[in-house]
Amino acid sequence: MSATHERTIFQTGEYLGHFRPEEAHNPFRVIYSRKRVEVLMLARALLGDTPNARVLDVGGGMGRIAVPLAEHYQVHLCDISEAMLKQAQEAARAATIPEARFATSMVDASKPLPFESNSVDLIVCLDLLVHLPDPQAAVRELYRVLKPGGVALIDASNSVPLWVFFYPRYVGRRPQRWLKTLCYGGVLPEWASIVHHMRRKAFLGWLRTAGFAVTGERFYGPLPGVAKWMLAIARKPA
Repeated sequence: MSATHERTIFQTGEYLGHFRPEEAHNPFRVIYSRKRVEVLMLARALLGDTPNARVLDVGGGMGRIAVPLAEHYQVHLCDISEAMLKQAQEAARAATIPEARFATSMVDASKPLPFESNSVDLIVCLDLLVHLPDPQAAVRELYRVLKPGGVALIDASNSVPLWVFFYPRYVGRRPQRWLKTLCYGGVLPEWASIVHHMRRKAFLGWLRTAGFAVTGERFYGPLPGVAKWMLAIARKPA
């Protein structure tokens, strides 16, 4: 698709046709799956056997993280897309998740979050910051909502585009398209107006400026040291 996308694509449901990380043709399927599995493991390790623990999944789309966590905890999934939330609700019903443990709401994460300060034990925020016009403001909101001592699992896409060379199907064969993708920090030209990858230093800087203590990191890419996604384990001091 060569046309430039508008930000409304995230709200209308059209994005459903683009974000299919588990399909066999997706070049990032393996590392996305590893990220998802590790985030679920981290969440379980952090929360332990605390069934009343409150989890907020911000921009969680179709519930790939939220629904499995709702098997053990109180989960609230929010997203800007009604179509994605409907899919998450269907997935929760298929997994026989009790309604009392799984809630959803339409939320625009580019605006202040409609949740009380210091109200949740764990926040998951994956594949979201790169889509927001002011990711630093969103990070401040995540910090506000999290309880003291709570943890946020937040990721970002790497704007150092070395990883692009390992996924040629992502870009295609046209040299001009390759050049533009590399210049845009790994963002395909048609997405460059609404998606912005970031440097690790900037990403961690936003977290620390908000008040988070970054206690761990994970990297997902084709080789060690060549990350497409950077995941931060960010704790709000008690």
